[in-house]
Amino acid sequence: MRCPICGREVTDEAELMACLTNHMQQEASKQAREMQKIYLMMMASQLTMACVSTRSTPQDVVGTFGQVYELMETLVGKSDVHAEIEEWLKKRNPADSEES
Repeated sequence: MRCPICGREVTDEAELMACLTNHMQQEASKQAREMQKIYLMMMASQLTMACVSTRSTPQDVVGTFGQVYELMETLVGKSDVHAEIEEWLKKRNPADSEES
């Protein structure tokens, strides 16, 4: 009996299943690395666009991203997301809330 993917000779079904499982794990790992590359390219593109459009430094943009990402993580599962964001914005920029 041979593995249909790599052609390796196997002695029984258990060995064949082990070989196939190994191939699936390798493929899943490869796909995860490829997706990570895609996400990193998208993030780099967005960082570049944000820096160019706002004339901000990469450090400022990444710092802001970190703050917003932290906010988004705290909103998971909350019911009144809009109010939470409004409150976060008021705390972040007290001068704006005084003008209202």
